[in-house]
Amino acid sequence: MTHAEWLRLMKFPSEWMEWHMIPNELAECQLNGYEAGHEDAPEHDRHGAFQWWLEREPDAGVLATLARLSWLDPDPLMGAYVRRLISSQPCCDDAVRETLQSP
Repeated sequence: MTHAEWLRLMKFPSEWMEWHMIPNELAECQLNGYEAGHEDAPEHDRHGAFQWWLEREPDAGVLATLARLSWLDPDPLMGAYVRRLISSQPCCDDAVRETLQSP
């Protein structure tokens, strides 16, 4: 399976790729961690991608992009949880907070 196929299977919005938010390191982690059946709860893998970024304490630009991606996620509850996590990041500034409020 290619990583692009995996992203579709896990229901990632296409913007993850369009906005270059899947670097090779993350793609390798995702594919290596895949087990048949993960597609039954794909929100866990999407949440893992958000967590991968947040563990790196990204700058405000990346946080704003993650906030936008959280609004696009097919699981609104998970998206809301991710927005709460983003708001507690050290580089969360007023521009990011604005993006956290609305898509």
